[in-house]
Amino acid sequence: MNSLSIQMQQPLALATAQIHRSRSLHELQKAFLSVAPKFVHADAYGLYLFDDNLEIRTVISHHAQHRFLTEYEKIRREDPLFKFLLQKKKFIHSLEIFNHKDWLRQPLHDFLSRWGLDYSIEAPLVHDGRISGTLNFAIGGSQYFGEESLAVARFLCSEFNASYRRILEFEKLKVTTKNPGLARASIQRMPLRTRQVLELLVTGLHNYAIAESLSISENTVRYHIKHIYKTLGVHNRVQLTKQVLTER
Repeated sequence: MNSLSIQMQQPLALATAQIHRSRSLHELQKAFLSVAPKFVHADAYGLYLFDDNLEIRTVISHHAQHRFLTEYEKIRREDPLFKFLLQKKKFIHSLEIFNHKDWLRQPLHDFLSRWGLDYSIEAPLVHDGRISGTLNFAIGGSQYFGEESLAVARFLCSEFNASYRRILEFEKLKVTTKNPGLARASIQRMPLRTRQVLELLVTGLHNYAIAESLSISENTVRYHIKHIYKTLGVHNRVQLTKQVLTER
């Protein structure tokens, strides 16, 4: 995020907060439809979730026709960007693995061009070491994705993946605390600013984003986090979030 322009960093911090406030896959999908078009200049956006056989379980899209999505599924396994994702599990875009001439010869480009699109970005949603979804962006015309747009897309896809993993982990770890009400009482006794840090912390925000949201320094954020951990008897964010969520 430090490589992005100063003007972009604060809006992105707020967008990151929105992403990490998602408590379910449905809320995360809504966040994608809200955030992605605001920050990544593209003509079509999609979020796919797969089953264990990489067959489509859920798809949501923005500015992508249903027929386009259906036809794409017929060629997905031959999509060179998707093949790259399966191997490397990392963000990729058209001209990162092809030069311009080679890309124009790709069957995927031929397919996209029939729908007024020319280039694409794909990013994985990874959980338990396997790809269980993708984030997709496509753009038409002679103009490629801008440098900052690619940087923003890479950053947001990383944040979506982090939130996605957290949601799936919480769904697996729905356990109750051994001392019902204890954490709630301890939180209520915390100073106001500490409680504010806590509320942002459990949404998954990074320290810099919490600092931006509350107009305090990262050192101050770290001080409050240390106090929160000590008060609630936890040692990391996963333990903290489990305890706080089960108290609500």
